[in-house]
Amino acid sequence: MHRRSLVASVVTAAMVAVLGVTSAAAAAVVTTSERVYLPPGGAVTIAGHGFGHGRGLSQWGARGAATQGVGYQDILDFYYPGTTRVTQNNAEIRVLVSADDDNEVRVVAQDGMTASDTRNTRRPIGFPGETVTQWRIVRQAEGLFLHGLVNGAWRPWSQGASSSFLGIEAPSGTVRLLLPNGTSKLYRGSVRAVEDGAAPRLRTVNALPMESYLRSVVPSESPSSWPADALRAQAVAARTYASFDRAARPSAPWHTCDTTSCQVYPGYRTYNSAGVVTTTHEASTTDAAIAGTANQVRYFGGAPAFTQFSSSNGGWTASGSLAYQVAKPDPWDAIGNPVHSWSLRVTTERLRTAYPQVGTPRYVETSRRTGDGEWGGRVVDVVIAGSSGSVTVSGSAFRSALGLRSDWWKLTGSTRLDSDTTADGRPDLVAVMNDGSLRSYEGTGDGGFAGWRQVGKGWSGMRLVVRANDLTSDGRTDVLAVDQTGVLWRYEPDGKGGFGSATKVGPGWGGFRMIVMPGDIDGDGAVDMLAIDSGGVMWQYPGRGDGSFQSRFRVGPGWGGMTAVLGGGDWTGDGRVDFVARAADGRLFLYQGGVNGGFSGRQIGTGWSGMRLLTVVDDWDGDTRPDVLASGSDGALRIYPWLGDRFGSPRVIGSAWDVVRVLS
Repeated sequence: MHRRSLVASVVTAAMVAVLGVTSAAAAAVVTTSERVYLPPGGAVTIAGHGFGHGRGLSQWGARGAATQGVGYQDILDFYYPGTTRVTQNNAEIRVLVSADDDNEVRVVAQDGMTASDTRNTRRPIGFPGETVTQWRIVRQAEGLFLHGLVNGAWRPWSQGASSSFLGIEAPSGTVRLLLPNGTSKLYRGSVRAVEDGAAPRLRTVNALPMESYLRSVVPSESPSSWPADALRAQAVAARTYASFDRAARPSAPWHTCDTTSCQVYPGYRTYNSAGVVTTTHEASTTDAAIAGTANQVRYFGGAPAFTQFSSSNGGWTASGSLAYQVAKPDPWDAIGNPVHSWSLRVTTERLRTAYPQVGTPRYVETSRRTGDGEWGGRVVDVVIAGSSGSVTVSGSAFRSALGLRSDWWKLTGSTRLDSDTTADGRPDLVAVMNDGSLRSYEGTGDGGFAGWRQVGKGWSGMRLVVRANDLTSDGRTDVLAVDQTGVLWRYEPDGKGGFGSATKVGPGWGGFRMIVMPGDIDGDGAVDMLAIDSGGVMWQYPGRGDGSFQSRFRVGPGWGGMTAVLGGGDWTGDGRVDFVARAADGRLFLYQGGVNGGFSGRQIGTGWSGMRLLTVVDDWDGDTRPDVLASGSDGALRIYPWLGDRFGSPRVIGSAWDVVRVLS
């Protein structure tokens, strides 16, 4: 995976300006309001897409394309639109060796070694009649000096001080560099010391032909077992990337670095402290890809393009500041890609550690997104608020602070209305079938279904089944069920749509007509429960965040005339949980949460009495608002999209739902 450090980003901005690359229009950033309250001492789940910044080539996408028979030139055309193919010379590239930071360069001596500096080229080095085991370059006030290790003692070589740089190479074409940690690396080309600041500071640089450099880079950036055209695309992208760096600073001591801030370059081989080869960083398949694309680069505007790449774009390329960095759907990224979608459990304590200035974290709110792809695209700005204040950071900064794979993510598995049982950031449904089996219906995030699978059996004996949001503060959406004996059970999901073993919450629930789980009613970060008894009285059970509940208190009577009460979510955009109730005459009411935990109702619809199945889900169609799913006598399942103040036109999203007894 490739990413840029802050310093590298600043340098890149300067390079773009120097080379006169045309900027692309900025993406249409959209304002959102996705506030999720955090359970005290608990966790939330973050679902995301992709791995890396998403600009340019997706390495997994290139692999997917190659498996479909797409050639490397077409792959490059897709990821770098508007760039052209150019053939260049196999010129030298100079790479900073970041691990050698002890202000000296030490190499294993070989017969026939030579030294080069600003005055002399390939001057033989050695001491007549003596055996040198190592060579060392150090920097003193006068310049750079070369010493040879003879019989355990360092002896200065006769040449005087060198200025700017002093390099060593061997007839074998490789030099073995000794590192401060006791290991060593074999590099092709030469190894040189370059002045960096005031004496005695120096840096180590490997200078070698571009095509030799790529022999280590390409298998380090893409697995050498991947299809040939994926490796060819990677070879051209890596060659162009390094050429872009070199073109920006052709006379600099080094053109690029060897870490993920530039491109991963571990050299030819790595040795342990005993001098045994542990890793060879080249492969025949990637060598073939490099040879098959020899000297090919991509140009834009008469210069090498800035061919950024990352492991996975998650299915949508990210826009950048350059004309060929455009946002668009990627048809190949999902193919065989384990990081196309991902999820991560994040504790409240981890957020506190990342943002101590906010005190105890209370909520996380996504305020702006890029507008491209699912959930509204990548996160641009996010607010973290707590007991001591709040802070607004960029989506990429939040990603870095929490170790997320990308800045394209969504909070799920939380104390708000949450329908996501598979931890993929998309709402799902849980259904008890007429035969007593339990099914999980996975949503696509845009109003459809990805499919269903059976996840349990023997549920015909359950009187009540309700999706319960995250009761235990573990970042996963739970389900509550009341059996025929009146015992309330909690089922925790396995993250794949199924459920683990049941945990007994308690007896005495046989007299309740309904259980409602709107979310965190009182704003303490824990999921609360509403229950309506046989007399029509509503009770509130404040959650503790560990799966249990505090002592109940009476909300009020008059709920006996309701045939369905459904939680919940934020229907009004005020950050508080609401719920929906259906009266016996078919009227539908929205009960809006108040500042102190109470509710106020208003009618939002009529004609709902014929709906046999009725449930509220969190944003089934991808518009960031809750929706109602319902099925009547015809067995068709319809979505009723909430528009913020009314329902939009319903549409059918499924048929034959008459086989379902309970939908949640």
